[in-house]
Amino acid sequence: MVSFIYVGIQLRQNTQQAVRSVEANQLAAFERNIESGNRVRELLLLHPELSDLLLSGFKSQNNLTATEKFRFGMLIRNIFSSIQGGYIRHLLVDHDPQEFEGGMHMLDDLLKNPGVQEWLERHEPDWRLEFRALVDSRLAEIRAQSAAAVPSDAAERQ
Repeated sequence: MVSFIYVGIQLRQNTQQAVRSVEANQLAAFERNIESGNRVRELLLLHPELSDLLLSGFKSQNNLTATEKFRFGMLIRNIFSSIQGGYIRHLLVDHDPQEFEGGMHMLDDLLKNPGVQEWLERHEPDWRLEFRALVDSRLAEIRAQSAAAVPSDAAERQ
C-alpha cells in the first residue's frame, strides 16, 4: 500500500517537473524571438545609414551600387533569418498564443517591397524547406492580390 502512495507522489512530482520544463522551453523560445528582432532593430537604430539603405533597397535594387546591394542583401538575410527562426520555433514549440500571426504580418510587409522581390529573384537563400515553402506561398498570394488590384489593359480600354 505504501509503495502505491509513493509511486503516486513520484508520478505527480515528475509530471509537475515536466510541465515546468515545457513552460520554461516555451518562454525561452518566445524570448529568442524577441531578442532576434531586437538585434535587427538595434542595428538600424545605431547605424542610420543602414536604415536609409534598407528603405532605398525596399523600393528597388536598380539604383543601388554593388556595395549597397551587398549590404542590403545582408540586412535582408538578417531579417529573413529572424523571421525564419520564429517560424521554425513556432512549428517545433507551441509558445505563441497568437500562433505565427505577428511573424506572418512582418513577413508579408517585407515581401510586398519590390526591392525584396528583386532580391529573392536573384538569390537562393539557404532556408529550411518549411520556411522556403511559407515564403513562396506568401509571395504568390501577395503577387496574386497585386495582380487583382491592378486592372488589366483590356478592361481599361473598355
